[in-house]
Amino acid sequence: MVAIRVENLTKYFRKGKNVIKAVDHVTFKVSDGVAFGILGPSGHGKTTFLRLIAGLEVPTDGYIYFDDELVSAPNRVVVEPERRNVAMVFQNWALYPNMTVYDNIAFPLKMAKMSKHEIDKRVREIAEELELTHVLNHYPKELSGGQQQRTALARALVKNPKVLLLDEPFSNLDAALRDSARALVRRIQRERKLTTIIVSHDPADIFSIADIAGVIIDGKFAQVGNPSDIYSKPATTIIAALSGDVNLMSAKVIEENAVIANLKIPLPVSEKEVGDEAIVGIRPDEMKLLIEMAQGIQGFVNVGKVKVKVSSYSLGVFRVVISPVTDESIELVVVSDEPIQPGTEAYLYVRKDRIKVFAKDGRLIA
Repeated sequence: MVAIRVENLTKYFRKGKNVIKAVDHVTFKVSDGVAFGILGPSGHGKTTFLRLIAGLEVPTDGYIYFDDELVSAPNRVVVEPERRNVAMVFQNWALYPNMTVYDNIAFPLKMAKMSKHEIDKRVREIAEELELTHVLNHYPKELSGGQQQRTALARALVKNPKVLLLDEPFSNLDAALRDSARALVRRIQRERKLTTIIVSHDPADIFSIADIAGVIIDGKFAQVGNPSDIYSKPATTIIAALSGDVNLMSAKVIEENAVIANLKIPLPVSEKEVGDEAIVGIRPDEMKLLIEMAQGIQGFVNVGKVKVKVSSYSLGVFRVVISPVTDESIELVVVSDEPIQPGTEAYLYVRKDRIKVFAKDGRLIA
């Protein structure tokens, strides 16, 4: 496989009199055989970054290397896309509707002028690996969403690429199919030791596949690290929200507590480090609701009384919307194993070691 290195990579677009910084002076390296995930909102440079790696866009500035070979430089593509041995799976899968599954998979091999024998061998091998053998004679319109996605993946992998680029590859799948599709991509990436870059706005796509992840905002990497670190220690409130459900609450800091209405949340740092005001971040699965006050719940602390406003069932758990009893304009979301009737008052318990504290400007303090 290959390591990918970018130095000061920049791509600007002009839109009338405005300059859009799609990728803004990015420097980093994806090691050989590593899956790198890029998480970010729409319009912040994820797809442009992939297209630069593939050679489909010309950098405004900066350099791209595959191992030690320069492939792109300021205002020029040094190595053409077809010579980079890169495979790309697009969000819409881009299957040819007038071709069978077999011919869709075989297309890049035919373009490379391989022998019919070698083409047939490779197509049938990858079809068996991705469980497509029984639909090789079918057309895309005759396939399920999962089969279409696997056909696009098979077409990308059949030429044994050095680099696999995935652009929102699961967004067109039903929720029930996404987990199996992610697991399939992860297995193939691991088995082939394939250098992979996946971009998505869905943290589940990134965290289930990537060894290392980066959060891109306004064309820059705002945080790079292990997926678990980005989830548990987001560098800003924006990253906290992008990386999963989170309750972000403005609080007054009084005697080392973050005070939100009648709730008192203990801070993991001193008042001097935080100041008079802060933003507290707690994820829904880091809290518990108890109708009766309990003592000694390991790792949890009682922060006050709340009132249930809404309880709904989703993906195996109940999502409960609550408010402090003294201020129903404030709403938090808690995950519960059991339904709780609206109007019920309960005690809110929070995991002490998962309380995130941000400064007023959104920067992580602790």
